[in-house]
Amino acid sequence: MLPSVLDARGDTEGLGVVLLEAMNHGTPVIASRVGGIPDIVEDGVSGLLVPPGDVDTLAQHCAGCATTPPWRTGWGGGRRRLREQFSWPAIVQRWLDLYAGLVTRPR
Repeated sequence: MLPSVLDARGDTEGLGVVLLEAMNHGTPVIASRVGGIPDIVEDGVSGLLVPPGDVDTLAQHCAGCATTPPWRTGWGGGRRRLREQFSWPAIVQRWLDLYAGLVTRPR
């Protein structure tokens, strides 16, 4: 779980590495929909997103996990998302695709 908010200066969670680590271990995640977190968590697929500061919704989702295991609800796909989007082979491939597009682009 990674609840997060915007602070007084407008700063927030950038990437949320702890979410990637949890997903790598097959642990479903609940996090705030702020900063870079929605880039990691696909709501309802690899975890659940809640509005920042909404403690009631956060508590409801946590309680729901205690009574209905996430793998039964169908949103435990974090390991697949991690492998497809955030693994080193996936990151390297995106860089190679970017460079190939730049090299082959007509001037």
